[in-house]
Amino acid sequence: MRTRYVRRNGRIVKKVSNAAAYSNVMSDIAEFKTQDGTPITSRSQLREYEKRMGVRQVGNDWTGSTRPAFWDVHLERMKGSKIEP
Repeated sequence: MRTRYVRRNGRIVKKVSNAAAYSNVMSDIAEFKTQDGTPITSRSQLREYEKRMGVRQVGNDWTGSTRPAFWDVHLERMKGSKIEP
């Protein structure tokens, strides 16, 4: 592991990381079928399916019928801003 140093109060000291104290555990995905009917029951199956099909997921595009309720409110708020959604 690489040793890192930071400047504190004008002195260079060894950086102590608490990264090991934090973790993020994600639950597995709910089972679903792809558009071609392939059943997907886990994240590993989804990764393998995407690799085999030559596709990948990008972002959270909620333009279809399954978008969350807050999305319409968000779009209305964005209409008045200079940033287009």
